[in-house]
Amino acid sequence: MIGKLVDGKYQVIRVLGEGGMGAVYEAVHVGTGRRVALKVIVSADLAKNQDLVSRFQREARAAGAVDTQHIVQVLDTGRDGVSGFPFMVMELLAGEDVQQLIRRVGPLPPDLALRIAAQASIGLHKAHEAQVVHRDIKPANLFLARRDAGEVVVKVLDFGIAKVKMDQASSNEGHGLTRTGAMLGSPSYMSPEQAKGLKTIDHRTDVWSLGAVLYEALSGLTPYHRVDTLGQLIIAICSAPPPPIQEVAPWVPAEVAAIVHGAMQLDADLRPPTAQAMLEALRACLPGGSALTEQALVGVTPQQRSYVAPRLAMGTTGDGLASLRGTGVSGATGGLPGQTGSDQGFAQPLTAPRRSAAMAVVGAVLVAGIGGLALSRVAGSSGPVSVATAAPAAAAGSAPIVSPVPSPAPVAAEPAARTVKVVIVPKTASVELDGAPVTAKDGILDVSGTLGSVHPLRVSVGARETRSDVVIAEGGAIPPKVELGVGGPAPSRSAAPRAVAPAAAPPRPSAAPTSAAARNFE
Repeated sequence: MIGKLVDGKYQVIRVLGEGGMGAVYEAVHVGTGRRVALKVIVSADLAKNQDLVSRFQREARAAGAVDTQHIVQVLDTGRDGVSGFPFMVMELLAGEDVQQLIRRVGPLPPDLALRIAAQASIGLHKAHEAQVVHRDIKPANLFLARRDAGEVVVKVLDFGIAKVKMDQASSNEGHGLTRTGAMLGSPSYMSPEQAKGLKTIDHRTDVWSLGAVLYEALSGLTPYHRVDTLGQLIIAICSAPPPPIQEVAPWVPAEVAAIVHGAMQLDADLRPPTAQAMLEALRACLPGGSALTEQALVGVTPQQRSYVAPRLAMGTTGDGLASLRGTGVSGATGGLPGQTGSDQGFAQPLTAPRRSAAMAVVGAVLVAGIGGLALSRVAGSSGPVSVATAAPAAAAGSAPIVSPVPSPAPVAAEPAARTVKVVIVPKTASVELDGAPVTAKDGILDVSGTLGSVHPLRVSVGARETRSDVVIAEGGAIPPKVELGVGGPAPSRSAAPRAVAPAAAPPRPSAAPTSAAARNFE
């Protein structure tokens, strides 16, 4: 479609991404010269099904009409008169999605992860108010759009596409689990009711999925990462809560863990009832607000990893519902590691009143959402906290839900050393690691260090070179491969993509922004 005119007004410039349902192009509106992201749906089933096309366009228009900066702007929808394919036109953004960020830097500091989730909650709340449910919230659909002066705004992507996936899956009776799962596209982030294929899905499925995204952002792992097959994943999602996040990310504070597990309750009635309620719980842990900057997009530091936060004990009440209770929250000495927007070192400890107040607000929101499920007694306290008095106390700013009890100082565990492998392309390239020449045996370089450590890497052939920072993460090296391009010398470090000013005529393909629409079409 390069060079073609779609709907008589969008000149296609180049491909930004491709997937199972279609492709995304950079295009220019011939009347205004505005550069846009043009998503063309080439799925045969969708193109032939007028009802699905109408739903897709209606959902996209509804999302486009929501007045918030936290949802990608939909500028136009229609069906091309020549090809017959439906299309959607969106704003062209510069930046990266949360999935790309996690792959690049590993687990995110709690403060950064909470800010991303808070901005996403604002977008979801606005969409839910307009009776639009996303149904496919995942890290790849939360885009970190870079703006002027280094500001970063979280935008929710792919409204309309998610609705069509659900409608396709519901109408394809007789197809196996694998195909249905592929149509839904993101089984790791599906709520239990979505995994079961229930037709009663509402906005609370987005709350569950946002909790799953927050789990991965904080730990670098999906909630059910220990499950191997799609069938086992569906069973696990529907039958058991995910492992406690503090087991895989012990630096996560108890009040943050409470938000994650509160959002991921198996029973939708036990979750925060709305995205607004989720937002209030997140804000209770963000006294500095939810604003983001480019400088804040970093991973958890080794110092932050060495911190062991007071544990959120998770038990079972007599009626089989999960209960959450903080242990030793007020005695913590670490606070929320890495306050975003300032320095990225270890943040100053939150005082006991502030931590208690944050836990109180989080608890009040969870109690309101689960209709009587109390934050249970604190380990070592004399009795359970009354639901009848917990919420008023939090609202009045008086006695916190979680009673303060002494706790031992956090254990600073020595980070264990590990070795990860990085593929070097070409194999004959010269390699420098941490400023010293090293040898990549048959194109494989061993990088050793502690979890979360960062190692500068330089790959060169003659005058050409590329530089990258290799992070030792849970799943291996980030990035797993460093490839020397065929062009001239590469810039030092992999610079974030920047927006290119709109042109009156179609520009030549060059270094262009990463598009918000260049997402997977699972």
